[in-house]
Amino acid sequence: MEADARVERQAGRPAERRVRLALPLALLALLPALLPAQVAGRAVVSATSARLRPDPMPAPHPERLAQGAQVFQRSRGNARRPVASQFDTLGIMPMANVGDSVTLYYFDDSAQLGRTRTARVTGRRRFDPPLSWRAACDDIAHPGWLYELDAPPTSSFAVVLPGALGMPVRRYAPPLARSGSKAPFLAFADSAWQRYRAAMKPATERAYAFLWYNFHTDSLDAGHGKRELIGVRGPNGRNLAVFTFWLRDDYADGTPNTTGTWLVDGWGFPLAKMSGNVDIYGTVDSNGDGIDEVVTSGGTIRWDGTRWLMPTIYSDEPCLARRVMSPPKGVRP
Repeated sequence: MEADARVERQAGRPAERRVRLALPLALLALLPALLPAQVAGRAVVSATSARLRPDPMPAPHPERLAQGAQVFQRSRGNARRPVASQFDTLGIMPMANVGDSVTLYYFDDSAQLGRTRTARVTGRRRFDPPLSWRAACDDIAHPGWLYELDAPPTSSFAVVLPGALGMPVRRYAPPLARSGSKAPFLAFADSAWQRYRAAMKPATERAYAFLWYNFHTDSLDAGHGKRELIGVRGPNGRNLAVFTFWLRDDYADGTPNTTGTWLVDGWGFPLAKMSGNVDIYGTVDSNGDGIDEVVTSGGTIRWDGTRWLMPTIYSDEPCLARRVMSPPKGVRP
């Protein structure tokens, strides 16, 4: 009798296995209906393209409010509701959640800041360019985030920053900020020059001299004297300054030029630094606490109560900018 029962149980096991396999498949089929509304309505475009992924909902990052996004320009006959793109390779610091307010800074002529508008984020997705895109772009196509906004259709380029911000103003920098920042800037530039010279290996004294004067410019200060300094109101009523730069170390192998953005105190001493050259539009005081936020093309430089936060800048952003909405010609993701 025990042998018959054992045979009967073994005969039933294949059926049990089929039931166990069928349950996960059924759950997968029901998964879109079980996802949050934020994700379910914005599923991946296709399983093979890997362009858009559901929102992974990362935990809030302490530096997320310093990040920024961009709305890419379209032809006037092809205006549409803006979709902002933020570069974030690691996927850990989206600048805004669904329902948050953001400010759009419009550049109607692609050059001059013309108007602002506050909008809300209505959808957020993760952008992950396929490997074929990255190969077509020398492996520098960055993953990031795409935000759907409830602003009216537009064809203009726009910078998008988190929060409700006003039109930026340009303040005068403290009078000693430029002269005081020259020494630390030249020390930084000299380090860049040593790397540049070692990479270029000028073969003759004439070639060395040409390289040296081209890097240091006619004023022999690596362009420091031509940098525009913009005043910033800091904590405790301190007057600060911010400037951005792009050094002339033009590598032959495609290595990006040395760039940076510095926030300095009234005596020119650097308080915060970041890699990357940005457009600085001015400052705003969004909460009326007397401390400015610096509005830039890459995000905001802002005081969080203990330190200055600066956005993450990608030196090769234009590469992905051309590929956010469509793949390279001839590529099938």
